[in-house]
Amino acid sequence: MSIRMFRSTLKEDKVETAEKAAKELFAAVEEAGLEGLRYAWCMLPDRRTLIIVVDLEDDENNPLQTLPTFQETMKGLKGEWLTEPLSLEPLTALGSYRLFH
Repeated sequence: MSIRMFRSTLKEDKVETAEKAAKELFAAVEEAGLEGLRYAWCMLPDRRTLIIVVDLEDDENNPLQTLPTFQETMKGLKGEWLTEPLSLEPLTALGSYRLFH
């Protein structure tokens, strides 16, 4: 199991684009019924700071990679929507209620 947090700032003119893409992405994840994954996108109160949390049961098998919608969203996120690259922070869960395993 691996929990990772990604953080970056959205360009002001890309906030609505990212919000729409997130809705489409999570609809595709739900439809696919992906297993071995817990996944969330969150926005901080400034409405520009994006936090993405990914919890994979198997670090070698990220089921998100199988979704074309994920690939498209990541291309937009990394290519056009952010003011700087996503920063990666590994997390260790000290306690969790139904959020992490």
